[in-house]
Amino acid sequence: MSEYRWNKKDAAAGYDAGAHLVHPCYIAVQDAVLAVLDERPPFDVILDIGGGSGRLLERCLDRWPGARGVLIDQSEPFLDLARTRLARFGDRVEFHESQLQADWPGLLSNRPDAIVSTSAIHHLEPAEKRELYARCARALAPGGVLVNGDEIRDSEDAAYRAALEKWAAHMEELAASGQVSAAMADALLKWRERNVERFNEPRKSGDDCHETAAAQLGYYRTAGLMNVRMVWQRDMWGVMVGEKSAGDERRVAGLPGL
Repeated sequence: MSEYRWNKKDAAAGYDAGAHLVHPCYIAVQDAVLAVLDERPPFDVILDIGGGSGRLLERCLDRWPGARGVLIDQSEPFLDLARTRLARFGDRVEFHESQLQADWPGLLSNRPDAIVSTSAIHHLEPAEKRELYARCARALAPGGVLVNGDEIRDSEDAAYRAALEKWAAHMEELAASGQVSAAMADALLKWRERNVERFNEPRKSGDDCHETAAAQLGYYRTAGLMNVRMVWQRDMWGVMVGEKSAGDERRVAGLPGL
């Protein structure tokens, strides 16, 4: 696995400050995730996997004051930012440092009613995505929901490459105009190198391992999730949903009584 680029404090801080500029659908994706959760019963526990600096979980905890939150991320700098951002919620939120490929369910105190994620899971290779979705299905409380708002690719290479080039041009404009930090500008230029200039090269875990929505919804089904669907899509971004049966009592090692 390549070195995780967000383990550097200046890179994490730059992303936290500039993500809403870099990501054309940053707020829209979060809004779509929250709209899915709005349709559900009240939550006891909401888990954000790959939750970064805590911006989505903050919106969740503000929206559902009776819920507790859990944030898992592999970047200590991101976790530090999240602890600061979410400090006002006190013991309503807990934090765990873990890769998504690891046995993070063993860190949980209680089963989540909802697992959410944005702009994180696309860094996993196909086999890792399949394993992660299966892990989420096991960890969810019966009747729980998995909502992933993430980057997706078109099934046709030409359309996929055009989307990458369009986004890369947007990133270059931000870097050139000084609208993002120097560390973030450097990260954006490296993103172009990896994804556009080296378009035909194989991807490895940690890269942008984009897959189609159809492929990922298939992984949801393989994991045993129900009512699998895409509820929102724009350009390279989509929000995918799957539900765990209310009668599904699969055991999860490490969780009390389960």
